[in-house]
Amino acid sequence: MAGLLKRALPILLAFSLSAEEDPVHELDPLLVNANRIESYENASLSVTQFGPEELESLKYRDINEAIRSAPSIATYRRTQPSSAHPSTQGVRFRNTAANATSRALVVYNGVPQNDPFGAWVYWHQFDLSQIELVSIYPGGSAEQWGNMAAGGVISLLAEGAAPGSSEIQASIGTADRYELQANSATSLSDSVVVDFGLRRFSTDGFSTVREDQRGLVDETANSDSTSGQIRLSWDSGHLWNSQFIVRGMQERRSNGTALARNETDLLDLSYISERRFDASDARLNISLYFQDRQFRNVFTSVAEDRASERPALDQYDVPASSYGGAIAYRQDTVSPWSFDLGVDYRFIEGTINERFRNLGDGFTRDRHAGGKQLFAGGFIKSQFTLSEKDTLSATFRLDQAKQFDGVRIETDTVANEVLLDETFEDRKSNPLSGNLSWRHQFADTTSSQLSLFSGFRAPTLNELYRPYRVRNDITEANPNLTDETVRGIDYTISYSPSNRNELRFTGFAYEIEDMVANVRVTTEAGFDPRFGFIPEGGSGSLRANLNRTSVSGFELHSTRDFTDTFRFNLAATYTQTRVESDEYTQLEGMEFPQSPPWRIVAGFDWQPSEILQLWSRYIWADRSFEDLGNQIKIGTSSELSLGARYQIDNSRSLSFTVSNLLDTENVVGISSAGLVSVDEPREFLLTFSWRR
Repeated sequence: MAGLLKRALPILLAFSLSAEEDPVHELDPLLVNANRIESYENASLSVTQFGPEELESLKYRDINEAIRSAPSIATYRRTQPSSAHPSTQGVRFRNTAANATSRALVVYNGVPQNDPFGAWVYWHQFDLSQIELVSIYPGGSAEQWGNMAAGGVISLLAEGAAPGSSEIQASIGTADRYELQANSATSLSDSVVVDFGLRRFSTDGFSTVREDQRGLVDETANSDSTSGQIRLSWDSGHLWNSQFIVRGMQERRSNGTALARNETDLLDLSYISERRFDASDARLNISLYFQDRQFRNVFTSVAEDRASERPALDQYDVPASSYGGAIAYRQDTVSPWSFDLGVDYRFIEGTINERFRNLGDGFTRDRHAGGKQLFAGGFIKSQFTLSEKDTLSATFRLDQAKQFDGVRIETDTVANEVLLDETFEDRKSNPLSGNLSWRHQFADTTSSQLSLFSGFRAPTLNELYRPYRVRNDITEANPNLTDETVRGIDYTISYSPSNRNELRFTGFAYEIEDMVANVRVTTEAGFDPRFGFIPEGGSGSLRANLNRTSVSGFELHSTRDFTDTFRFNLAATYTQTRVESDEYTQLEGMEFPQSPPWRIVAGFDWQPSEILQLWSRYIWADRSFEDLGNQIKIGTSSELSLGARYQIDNSRSLSFTVSNLLDTENVVGISSAGLVSVDEPREFLLTFSWRR
């Protein structure tokens, strides 16, 4: 395919050179979304945003790379998403997570995007070229969303459907990486627009095992995905704007060895309608959605010399689905009093079907486990202008969270005998969430904001029912997990003498009760009734609620324009995590795994001429621990990336990016047996873009 792309690229170039501008209807872009957070003009001081200027610069290879340029955000495993296992791509803010599950909610045009079964995020489903705005809301600033929002919200806003617009983007890189994207929109009438987008991505990836430890079974962690979207947008009498979207993706990946594979098929349907009330500067949003996921995965047990492997866990069918909707009313003007309110509903169902216990002659056990979840809630938010300098806002939300129809059945497939048939007690909770925020304007250039908040996160079906393994380390599920609850305080002060110069400082402190974590309970090789067979050098862990944990620290963001064409950016996050108390007393005082205290991102943007843009980005992360017991230490990591963009004319551009310029070997994980996992080496990427 890479060779095909190399042959196709000149054709695309020739097409774009000769393309004539077809006459199009003069219609405004139709933009609809179910966002229920405050308008972007009135966003919280601690919110970070990437707008069109930043996203269209081709500085980022994908949406995940753009988001991780904010130092407060990270996925659990820092492996580049194109070669990472999907279940390690849970996103979190400020290290507020003790395992790989997402503690932050990701929404696309206001529709939740976290996987229904495991809450991880399939980043390849999003076409970065079609994202208009990324807004990053840290914990405590978006309690309107309920479950998971206490950890933060990442809002992705798609470009509006602009009739007559078209785009082609083609990329070629090292490791036989290629990417093709095509998007087009056309008007069916004066009020109806249809647009579509296609994306094809493939890479041979890189070996995730350190070079001196690789064996015959090791191969590169390659990935291959195809995604597409069709959107129908219409304007009903200039009162209602609506859209119906069909999105799909197929993804195939290697886990780094010949037998270890995972596959995903994704289908999303959504309907969003918005009614504007110009007299009150308000809007009413109605959204409905359906999501279907099909996941398959094979974990293997690798011999100590890495010369052979055998399947250890074949998760041959992991279906999950979700449907829901919301109605939200929002006022965009805060003068002198305004309010937002809404209700929402989400139903989730998922199961795992897997083969296990392979002692060398094939699998002899089969497991079926799963359940259902239901979340329903309502919120109201009020904002008061107390004076010219002071604004007070308060959010109150009540949820009902249900976990029901949980089951686990294990069968001896040789004797055709049921060994275990468990049903789990239905459970229900009614968590309260909310925040109270006071914003004060010291001067035209200086303002501050103090926020107090509380929220919750329910354990995912993945945590409740799906065991898994990484290398030879096994983690067992726990159907008795309870909700995490979060309480926190956040203070931000911002100095902004101009639109392009800002200095912002934020201090924060959270207390989390019942944080879900993976607690290692044994490293003894051999058969264990809780985990099955543990290989030599392996381990067994249980998912468990930690009684009380804490997260505290600060963030610094600085943007400085030295000239009209040269900008410098610096952002840093310091976060201290700690297990305060737990029945596993040996964990008290320990830091969360994969949680570097310091993370720094710095870079410059320089535009020496109207047609040339240069940029750099340097990311440094402090040391961290692999395990919750803080026995295995991971060193610091650093990555320097450079890029350039040449604007050929108004519609065509060419960009070149070098990631990890110094080819630094960054360790992202160490198994209990000492096997070291590493992130991507140096990579080059050349991208051609044509827009009309």
